[in-house]
Amino acid sequence: MPKTPLRVLFLLLATALPGAASAQVYPAIPVDGVPVDTPGCGLVSSAARPIPESMDLFPGTIMRIDNDGINAVRETYRLQPGKHVLVVAENIPAYRLGSAKQVQIQKMKRRRSFGEIYKPLILDVRADRLYRIGVHLRRDRLDTESIRNNEYWYPVVWEEIPQACR
Repeated sequence: MPKTPLRVLFLLLATALPGAASAQVYPAIPVDGVPVDTPGCGLVSSAARPIPESMDLFPGTIMRIDNDGINAVRETYRLQPGKHVLVVAENIPAYRLGSAKQVQIQKMKRRRSFGEIYKPLILDVRADRLYRIGVHLRRDRLDTESIRNNEYWYPVVWEEIPQACR
């Protein structure tokens, strides 16, 4: 029986994690006549500013990429084209939620494990593209039970733009 690559196993695991139902897949679609299988690299960034907070989009932090922990958080990561699993943490400013909601979130984070606090984002990276990563606040899920279940946010690609990656 052939060995399954670790990345494939991590993709399967990420879809089985709690909250994985909110993971989104961004398909590779040819743009501007560039074939999907073009060699090269793509860029992923969680540090781009300003994030359109008026649309309930906020900063996120990339904690892992394809089961690899990140030793030093950087603004931009270079990835080979193809599917990747990014594990994202939310950084929604406290003033956007209020003190009572912040207390509930802190309690939830103390009770949960890594896989239950952070959420996977499955991204199909294309060459010479920059993907800006953030989180979307679900205002309809700010009740106590939804916060306890970590359903008040999900990771998103809030912007995709052409950018050379060499």
